[in-house]
Amino acid sequence: MKNINKFVLVTGSESQMGRELCSKLIHNQFKVIKIDRFQKKQKDYYKIDFTNKIQIKNTLYKLTKKYKNINALFNLAASQVFTSFEKRTHEEIDEIMDVNIKSNILMTQFVFNKYFKKNKQGKIINISSIFGFSSPDFKNYGINDRKSSEIYGASKAAIIQLTKYFAKYMSNYNINVNCVSPGGIKSFKTQNKKFINRYSKKVPLKRMANVEEICDLLLFLISEKSNYINGENIVIDGGYTV
Repeated sequence: MKNINKFVLVTGSESQMGRELCSKLIHNQFKVIKIDRFQKKQKDYYKIDFTNKIQIKNTLYKLTKKYKNINALFNLAASQVFTSFEKRTHEEIDEIMDVNIKSNILMTQFVFNKYFKKNKQGKIINISSIFGFSSPDFKNYGINDRKSSEIYGASKAAIIQLTKYFAKYMSNYNINVNCVSPGGIKSFKTQNKKFINRYSKKVPLKRMANVEEICDLLLFLISEKSNYINGENIVIDGGYTV
């Protein structure tokens, strides 16, 4: 693929999925603009804390001044909480709403108004989760495992609906909006072997996903081969939710 003049904006660039995706995009000669909440000195990297309105506004202004064109957006930015529902706090709810939902709306609004609408083209890929349409199996979790929360699942359900809404809303501008809902992705940094084994036994393919498998699909969804895919929530979970 010759993508040397195509600019792709990736939020959540420093996550496990974000790092792998950015690497694949660069390998395929895309120009990658990275956004995350960490302070880093990298080319085309911008720090945004999506709970900070002033920081969001200032950073989007900088992007507008520097980049004349953006061709695709990946909304990967997400936050999770692992405390129990009985102890859910206002602050935790606000953080999940800001990072998981507000960031999606604001970044989609930004690329649509500043770039996609005038060019009448663009691709937006959102990341939801199987927990956006199904509930966790709590038998998978041990005492010290990080349990998926009710507020995280609710935010991911919202992402699926936003995808469908924006796909229709932007249809007259030749813009594709799609969503990917991964199942469990293996990570020895955040999961222990017991959890990985328990989860894998309930997957028809008997394993968790590798992050590369998710990112290969993401890359396909901004290619011209995916031009007729629009408004979809594509589940990639090895059959876990079948």
